[in-house]
Amino acid sequence: MKNKRILHTFITALILALAVLSSACSDDRTAGLSLSPQESIFGPGLTTELVLSVSFIDPDSNEISFNPGRTNLKTFAETPSVTISNPNIRLLSIDTKLDDSAVEAKIIVRASDAMLSGTSAEINTEWGGCSAGAILWIRKNPADYIDADGVVTDPAAYDVLVNKQRRLPAGYIPVDLVRVEVPTILVFEEVNHLRQAASEALSAMFAAAEAEQGYKLLARSGYRSYNTQVMLYELNVREYGEEYAKRISARPGTSEHQSGLAMDISSPVVNYQLTEDFGDTDEGKWAAENAHRFGFILRYLKTKEDVTGYTYEPWHLRWVGTELAAEVYNSGLTLEEFFSN
Repeated sequence: MKNKRILHTFITALILALAVLSSACSDDRTAGLSLSPQESIFGPGLTTELVLSVSFIDPDSNEISFNPGRTNLKTFAETPSVTISNPNIRLLSIDTKLDDSAVEAKIIVRASDAMLSGTSAEINTEWGGCSAGAILWIRKNPADYIDADGVVTDPAAYDVLVNKQRRLPAGYIPVDLVRVEVPTILVFEEVNHLRQAASEALSAMFAAAEAEQGYKLLARSGYRSYNTQVMLYELNVREYGEEYAKRISARPGTSEHQSGLAMDISSPVVNYQLTEDFGDTDEGKWAAENAHRFGFILRYLKTKEDVTGYTYEPWHLRWVGTELAAEVYNSGLTLEEFFSN
């Protein structure tokens, strides 16, 4: 896994370096064009500002500065050209400044509300015969998506962050729940459902496990309604006491299962149970190393109880989409740590 993360970091840096290379400028007094920041991170539905700056060569000292001096600014009279590789990020405005102190343009873009954390795009500009680019990353700040009572305001988002401090609305029921098309364990039909995108991904993952390694995986517990979680939590409190129950099960509203994006999986090698031993089996190891290929992350990692609030659960998979899942997997972080990093 360490080598994969190093390779991922190298590829990201290479893409960024290629994106920000400036072309030769048509005016020999113009040194180049730069777009900053070279890497912008902002959330779905939000805007970010980038500054496009022209640098010049002083004919007397041959030093490079942002002061145009005696340069003819007619070359930059037209508005810069801006292209963005992802249509879900829209150009809002370009405000140019041309005077004897600087030649620059402020560019404001907005990400659509539907974009997912982990998505990226290239923004490329051309101005006065020069070009420059940067990378735009979408990563939501969970603090922007919670009300004063600790209830999340984006319950239907695929990248919603749900934990002990961030509750789903009590009445939230996903509108696109479907019955999973994979082998299941429990006869209680409610838990055999997921949101459609997550269900399709689970089918692809189970099929790959069997085709690639001959591993048999089964779905044990997916969607659970608020009321079902009430009964389950109260049962755990009666059986184990409240302090331990809080470590192994979620209070109603704080369970990812209510989102319809989480599935507990198991296999015959652990007698179809939910046990930490699953993480030591070939099936469990394969799931941990490959779930991100299908948009799932292992939500409750070993030694991370102080961050997630829950004990290690090698069976609990959370669907967040393939781009975000790859980012989280390669980071080695929990979802909480990833969003705050």
